[in-house]
Amino acid sequence: MKCAALIVTYNRLDKLQLCIKATCALKFDKIIVIDNASYDGTAQWLASLNESRLQILRMKNNLGGAGGFKYGAQYISSLNIDWIFFFDDDAYPEKNLLSNFSILEKNNYQIFSCKVLTPKHKISFMNIPFKKIPSTLFQTICYKLNPRQFLPNPNENCEVQTFSFVGAIIHKTILEKYAHTIMENLFIYFDDLAFSYYLSQHHHKILYVSNLIFIHDVILHSNIYSNKKLYYLIRNLIITYKSFKDKPFFTLPTVLFRILAAFICCLMQNNKIQSFKYLLSGLKDGLLYKPQKL
Repeated sequence: MKCAALIVTYNRLDKLQLCIKATCALKFDKIIVIDNASYDGTAQWLASLNESRLQILRMKNNLGGAGGFKYGAQYISSLNIDWIFFFDDDAYPEKNLLSNFSILEKNNYQIFSCKVLTPKHKISFMNIPFKKIPSTLFQTICYKLNPRQFLPNPNENCEVQTFSFVGAIIHKTILEKYAHTIMENLFIYFDDLAFSYYLSQHHHKILYVSNLIFIHDVILHSNIYSNKKLYYLIRNLIITYKSFKDKPFFTLPTVLFRILAAFICCLMQNNKIQSFKYLLSGLKDGLLYKPQKL
């Protein structure tokens, strides 16, 4: 069983250094780093490393997480590798990750979703997969009131509908067939949700495994309504709805509800003008987008 790590990085050298240290401590056969045109010394530091398993693919431009993972997935699927572990530069595999995976009864599963924790060993909410996507407006309201009915028990293995790109483990045969469907145009937000939903719709089962663990050193409770992340959130809500229009993972009323909720949050920001600029730009670009055929 040959395993490869696929890491996407952009201008987070301090976190990447910790990520590479944790990754190199494990017996990965290959460690592929997609450098999204970083300009903070990342390229120079990576080039200085003496690690035969490490392969660095430097992009000419920043492709975002979506583009980086797509490029890496397509590249790595041609290598002599069985399993590919996806994670960001601010995520660190725990030391028993590969040993636990090697003894896991896989039962013909080809896609796995890991447990993702914060550095304080709390569940990283942004990386929890959906056991059932709250697709409709009613389900979305239920999810807001009681998320547990849509999420796996963090300490129990179960089938899920989606995965996060932090802690996804995918067999090479899946990537050979489907890597091209990763929506690189999303840049950030919903890229992993869209890809995993697409795989689920094509009858590929995903197993959440509670003892396969990553630590995600992410800033919790960051205010996306005051920066450009809001633009991608709104734009990608619309893009994914249009791309999966026959069977979207969020119905039109759900999309409109989420946009309305974002509008209300913008009203509560200190710099309302800037927030509304991001929201309106996201609306415009989402509505003008011509969906790709998946």
